[in-house]
Amino acid sequence: MPLTSPAGEIGAVLVGRVVFRGRVPAPEVVTVTRDPKACGETRTIQPLVVDPSTGGIQDAVVSIEGAPTSPITDMTKTTAITNRQCAFTPHIEAIRIGTSLDIRSQDPVLHNTHIKTGKRTFLNVALVPGGNSVTKVIKMPGLYHVQCDAHVFMQGYMVAFDHPYYVVTQTHGDFRIVGVPAGRHQVTVWHETLGSLQREVTVPAQGDVSITIEFP
Repeated sequence: MPLTSPAGEIGAVLVGRVVFRGRVPAPEVVTVTRDPKACGETRTIQPLVVDPSTGGIQDAVVSIEGAPTSPITDMTKTTAITNRQCAFTPHIEAIRIGTSLDIRSQDPVLHNTHIKTGKRTFLNVALVPGGNSVTKVIKMPGLYHVQCDAHVFMQGYMVAFDHPYYVVTQTHGDFRIVGVPAGRHQVTVWHETLGSLQREVTVPAQGDVSITIEFP
């Protein structure tokens, strides 16, 4: 999960926090109807995770909208989505196009990882226990939905970018993007249940810029 722009690039540092001030909905408890011995008889689903001390939202994707693209110089970058304990790890991933995505399973049951962008299937592969991983290169930017067709409660997302100015928020909702070009930019935040919003920020040639982005 990249936190910075390519090494050696000059620019400012955008630091901030994504927060939620509303009432956090109660988690959904789902009854498992397939492979309960491996997956458990129920699963607790809570996609909106908010730190009680800061109000910060975990797993929001922050990016610089309209940021200039730059050549992809490292064609060896890889990332992975692992089927582990009947869940996708990580649940939310942000990556750059040109990255090789490795789909793996550590579970003793059959999973079927199905990744779509819009209505288009990017990958649909069965993962048998003890089987090999499957690798495919991400070539198009956009939002990718990850699901297991065998276990419908297994959901996740990837967001792919054609530039390096993006990050996924951490436990307290904080983020840091290094090497942001000077100028006026739109900062876009996406969350799987809250949707998207934008805030404008003016970035100097050097130094830190702080921003707090609040979902209503």
